[in-house]
Amino acid sequence: MKKRTSILLALALTASVSTAAITPTTYAADSATSIVNGTAKPASYPMVGNLSEGLVSFWDGKTTLFGYADTNGKTIIKAQYDEVKPFSEGLAAVQKGSLWGFVDKTGKVVVKPKYQQVGQGFSEGLAAVKVSSGKWAYINKSGKAVFNAAYDEAHDFSDGMAAVWKKKGTSYVGGFIDAKGKEIVKPKYAMLNVFSEGLAPIMQNGKWGYIDKKGKVVIKPQFDGAAPFSEGMALFLQNGKYGYLNTKGKVIVKAQYTGGQSFSEGRAAVKVGGSLSDRSGKWGYIGVTGKLVIPAQFSDEGAEIGSFKEGLAFAQRADGVKVLIDRFGKARVDLKTNDIYVGEFDNGVALVKDMSEQGGYYFMKNPISSK
Repeated sequence: MKKRTSILLALALTASVSTAAITPTTYAADSATSIVNGTAKPASYPMVGNLSEGLVSFWDGKTTLFGYADTNGKTIIKAQYDEVKPFSEGLAAVQKGSLWGFVDKTGKVVVKPKYQQVGQGFSEGLAAVKVSSGKWAYINKSGKAVFNAAYDEAHDFSDGMAAVWKKKGTSYVGGFIDAKGKEIVKPKYAMLNVFSEGLAPIMQNGKWGYIDKKGKVVIKPQFDGAAPFSEGMALFLQNGKYGYLNTKGKVIVKAQYTGGQSFSEGRAAVKVGGSLSDRSGKWGYIGVTGKLVIPAQFSDEGAEIGSFKEGLAFAQRADGVKVLIDRFGKARVDLKTNDIYVGEFDNGVALVKDMSEQGGYYFMKNPISSK
């Protein structure tokens, strides 16, 4: 399903930090196969997807089909599907031939493949599925249709609302329905984003603002870009710079950064210098006041700057070497190479990719929680 809701950046409030923090232990990666003192375990698949609820999808080069493995590299669901999606709320969408259904974490087929398309998966107990008539419906986890959605596109629920789209001429317009299928906001916006904390970004006359769950504009369209709210704050773009505003529309952090990402665990990556369209400038991390708490010193030329998950973020020093840093900016793991990519930690484990190897996937334990 083409995703017309442009998912931008969510934001989380900064937690207080003690200035008397104990100096953390630094770990070193001795080699790609013994990352963090030998805690990385190899995953013997040519291609592996992202971690979701303790499982990863993998592609079997012999059968050219997809299955799922756990974080020990053990196959849990054998390769048997033509395409798969991440797990969400205990279920994952899988494609058999041209049709989609859902399986649980043991591989049991919970909803038989019979749908033309599906959304990303289950959210708030419901999943969007495209039925044979060409229109959409929402099903529960037993596969029962809860209500039909007579739209050309339907998306996952967020904060009790789902974006839906209708074709108008050669383009589409979007609106929102609630969890009972009632149309709350009539499709009329050329672009919009998901609801979060009671508000959703919408674009009107080329500018972005926010509506509430009654469809009322509560923050007038005035920005060049706008993100969903998270913990009272949202990222916005204005005149080529990023800043943050609160749910009343008040600018808390003025637009001053040339790059920005979501807040996570009290930190948000921002770019200082350069422009929106290039990879020059350096990245650091701010708190909700907009002040840099980790100086701008990282590059994104070889890998995207990471968000904090379980106390660590993946970053790249100016010399190209990759590191895992903590919320104080200290390198907790020096990967000693630019050929390694580390994904976000999930339940104490992160997926590692060694670009110098064929396949080259590993599972790394979180050195903070596992030491």
